[in-house]
Amino acid sequence: MGTTRNRPAEHEDDTQVSPGRTRWWVVALILGLPALLVIGFIAMVVIWVLADDSSKAEPLPAHSLQVSLASSPS
Repeated sequence: MGTTRNRPAEHEDDTQVSPGRTRWWVVALILGLPALLVIGFIAMVVIWVLADDSSKAEPLPAHSLQVSLASSPS
């Protein structure tokens, strides 16, 4: 059996990258997504802290028994 010497190139230029060549979109994806997640988390925490409206909030009902001492019968 013989080997074929003149095989078609099968579009090698389209699918393969020359050795040593960096695919920058992969680098940007690896570094960018975690950075965006961290920045987004920090931004949400800052907004949560600055948008605190506890001074305008109504007091929550107590979960324990309260006894009024001012109106106790003698």
